[in-house]
Amino acid sequence: MNIKRISLVVILLSIYIINVNAQDGGALQSRTNDNNLRFGLPNDIKTKLDNFFNDLVAKRYKKGLEDLLINSPISRKDEDFANILKELGKSIDYYGDIKGYEIVDFKTAGTSYHKVKILGLHQKFPTRWELNFYNSPDLGLIVTNVRYDDISNIYID
Repeated sequence: MNIKRISLVVILLSIYIINVNAQDGGALQSRTNDNNLRFGLPNDIKTKLDNFFNDLVAKRYKKGLEDLLINSPISRKDEDFANILKELGKSIDYYGDIKGYEIVDFKTAGTSYHKVKILGLHQKFPTRWELNFYNSPDLGLIVTNVRYDDISNIYID
């Protein structure tokens, strides 16, 4: 009789764990795959990426970059910001509007520094985004590096 009770508890616990994990990710706002759950992407980074790519999908490119780079050293470098915005405009001209994104890889160095590799999903061809996030003790989550280009095939090689 004790074995039946233990089995029942294990089954119920398993069902509970499965339901909790299924609900943790929730419905993402942009067209993402479930890789961000597999890679254990922290919620604050996931939210920042969702907001950024939602702005890009809505063609609010400057706002998206400004919000992504709040408190970032990059936002204080007008030339860097303008260059990212310019390259984004070129890629949209070449590859069409951005329709969403997918997480390709996620790595951490300690608990404060993270690198996220992303495919930007354009109409004709994907682009490569690599963003480094730092959990600054004073500024909170900031972007410390942005790499953006059309060499997305490197993710397959």
